[in-house]
Amino acid sequence: MNCFDCQALDTATAAVAICRSCGAGLCDRHAHPHPQALHRAAGMGTATRRHAARRLLCETCAVAERSD
Repeated sequence: MNCFDCQALDTATAAVAICRSCGAGLCDRHAHPHPQALHRAAGMGTATRRHAARRLLCETCAVAERSD
């Protein structure tokens, strides 16, 4: 699989990840890591894990999440 964004620039670059939101293939230049808090049910409420998970997004999805 090739990077979707590189393909649009007419360059064939191997994908090393997949966007968590849209599923596009991503190379190391176009993958944007974001932390994701993990929660689990604990008693009457929800407990948040101490360490965040890693989530990779493409540029388009990363910008969309930051927009209002």
